[in-house]
Amino acid sequence: MLRSDQMDTFLSDGYLVVEDAFPASDLDDLIGEFNGSVEDNAIEAVSQGLVEHTYPDEPFPTRLARIVESAADRFAADDLGGLLYRNLTGKLRSPAMFGVLTNPALLDIVESVIGREILAHPQFNVRAKLPAQDRTVVPWHQDLGYLQPDASDTMMVNIWLPLVDATEENGCLEVVSGSHRHLIDHTHGLGPAGNFKGLTDEDLPSGDHVLCPVPKGGVLLIQHRTIHRSLPNVSDHIRWSLDIRYSDPAMPTGRDGVPGFIARSNAPQRVVTSLEGWDALFESTP
Repeated sequence: MLRSDQMDTFLSDGYLVVEDAFPASDLDDLIGEFNGSVEDNAIEAVSQGLVEHTYPDEPFPTRLARIVESAADRFAADDLGGLLYRNLTGKLRSPAMFGVLTNPALLDIVESVIGREILAHPQFNVRAKLPAQDRTVVPWHQDLGYLQPDASDTMMVNIWLPLVDATEENGCLEVVSGSHRHLIDHTHGLGPAGNFKGLTDEDLPSGDHVLCPVPKGGVLLIQHRTIHRSLPNVSDHIRWSLDIRYSDPAMPTGRDGVPGFIARSNAPQRVVTSLEGWDALFESTP
């Protein structure tokens, strides 16, 4: 649970770094799933003659980067990287992902903000930010700018969760403190690769620009109007991360037609307790 001073900071500044949100070992199963998928995809890439080695002895933060780097003279990093982690990024549903989304320590933090009725929001992503990759440099934006307007009054707890230590060098997030009061119109075609909508420097309100390094096992909490961006990755390894969010199930999610699931409730029969239950929601959605 958040302390009262942490809650005050989150509500007044629009963001909060919690460095010891949960044991870093709680991510081991998810990292294991990711490593397994990278292994399978790398073996396929070798069989197609795209790369020569799978680098099985490389640690998780550097393995995919080494594989992509090994073929840099023949393929663009964006193209090869997409092949190698095509089963990982985006809205991954897996046993370990379900385990992270329902992590009791994370839900305790969320409960501190919105109470015990908690929906695991349908808008979430896995991100693999490769070194020197323009298309993963995200411009200033507000998460609400990517949702439908009916979610404007929904109090969301957006959690940015790194799977490796997130630093300025490997592309941690930067926020504008106190920028969570109003939604600003977003512009398409921003970012180094022109593949995002977001805000220009001229759009930004006053407020300190704060870098938010987060250790593995920590989280960055932001509100859905808080202006933030990610920095370029100039390190030699991948910045793996998740962005997940939670809200009151009685309020609009801004993602009509895409189901979230009840992760905690005073009515236990409403809580989804397994990956199979989560999957079933998609099967029953038109």
